[in-house]
Amino acid sequence: MRIALAVALAGFAVACGPPPPPTLPTDNSLTIALESAPIQFDPRVATDQSSSRVFELAMNGLVTKDENGRFVPDLAERWELLDGGTRWRFHLRRDVVFHDGRPLSAADVVWTYSGLVDGTLASAKRGAYAQVAGVAAVDEHTVDFTTRGPFGALLGNLTAYVAVVPAGRTPEEMNERPIGTGPFRVVGRSPERVELAAFDGFFRGRPPLDRVVLREVPDATVRVLELRKGTVQLVVNGLPPDVVPLFEGDERFRVVRQTGSGYIYLGLNLEDPILADLRVRRALALSLDRETLVRTLWRGLGVPTETMLPPGFWARHDELEPIPHDPAAAMVLLDEAGFPDPDGPGGAAPRLTLTYKTSTDETSVLQAQVLQAMAAAAGIRLEIRSLEFATLFSDVQRGIFQLFSLTRTGIDDPDIYALVFHSRNVPPKGANRGRYRNRELDRLLELGASFAEPERRRPIYLEVQEIVARDLPYVSLFTRVNVAVMPRQLAGFRHFPSGELLGVRDLRWELSPPTPSRSTPP
Repeated sequence: MRIALAVALAGFAVACGPPPPPTLPTDNSLTIALESAPIQFDPRVATDQSSSRVFELAMNGLVTKDENGRFVPDLAERWELLDGGTRWRFHLRRDVVFHDGRPLSAADVVWTYSGLVDGTLASAKRGAYAQVAGVAAVDEHTVDFTTRGPFGALLGNLTAYVAVVPAGRTPEEMNERPIGTGPFRVVGRSPERVELAAFDGFFRGRPPLDRVVLREVPDATVRVLELRKGTVQLVVNGLPPDVVPLFEGDERFRVVRQTGSGYIYLGLNLEDPILADLRVRRALALSLDRETLVRTLWRGLGVPTETMLPPGFWARHDELEPIPHDPAAAMVLLDEAGFPDPDGPGGAAPRLTLTYKTSTDETSVLQAQVLQAMAAAAGIRLEIRSLEFATLFSDVQRGIFQLFSLTRTGIDDPDIYALVFHSRNVPPKGANRGRYRNRELDRLLELGASFAEPERRRPIYLEVQEIVARDLPYVSLFTRVNVAVMPRQLAGFRHFPSGELLGVRDLRWELSPPTPSRSTPP
């Protein structure tokens, strides 16, 4: 399949020859291709990546992240820790208005987060606020978050990932008519696209672009062709790795690479009787050659990892022993787990069969097929089922899977381990989709969240990462290198760690782009 895709793209290039320059928009707009359409327009409820892309453009949290992943003020102009670190006081900007013209107040912040704190709002994000005891307005422009103890992970839960919504607005109303405070406002939507217009009242100034369209283009090859043609002008982390070098060698386009924090993994259902056995999980991990996966299919656009935390992150455990590629050791473990070779060495019959669910995205399917071939060498048959993203995500949330593969983004605090692996955070309360339960891990996660100082939290999360690497509720594959491709005339692009679109508010079209430093290859 991978070879077929490469041949098809090469054939297209040969048949068409050097294509004309992409058609650029004449209405000061930008169309961004997404692999899947947004599912939910309320940031308190949505957990899919495409919905988050809408929030990054149309909404704001109390804090945001800069290009280095550091938390910086957004709707809050500043904050302070009081009462020994158990009360966070946020002072709101006074120049912020919602898209309907109403000024931001403390009541909006209290409304946004109180339902997540007290459990009156059904959301998988609720688990991230378990250490928050209450949210209260001090005055019209000041809000206090009271925590059950020092809680260093709070800031990571107050970004656009859970952006501030108008007081009184329900998830149903947000889905019907999304309203935020961001640089763009939602003005139109269909199942395949979301249209946003520049917001004149944005507190940081009106963005240079007049209009931004987020368009679902689920087929990877179609995304390539539309980018070349100009009907799409920006793709972030959405192109087949094989074609990235083609764009890098084309003077008409700009390609921006940067190591990010997107974490690609296999999720395992630990309530499944086969995968409940650690020996089977480890055998699966031993059967996979992640170095080869990254080098070949992903063309080096990744870094194999044993942890969710990205390279350079302050709490990352850099000394975890890598799981080697060792099919022979995998088969020994399968023998011990009661899955002997049914027809002897060289036989074709598998020892066991696991269902692997993935999206219909072409690279995701190719990855599944590569992993399928690797696992087969250890006698593990992976039966691939590719599903439309909404169906896949629904199955994952409900626990209807044995294996699935997704990319986790927005990793900006080690407390992500609590959201994903604490036993209290099984959906719909959190994102423990594999139903992993470990009392010692729960204790450590609660302890790690109880401190605000990184130097006190780091040793705890090092131990957390050791336990997860040993128990394998996930099989870590790699941390992704962010890749953005755009016409050379689009200026001002900046990468953010998880491929966020936060920098779109600063993009602009240059009518007279600088002369390229390289020529188009023959």
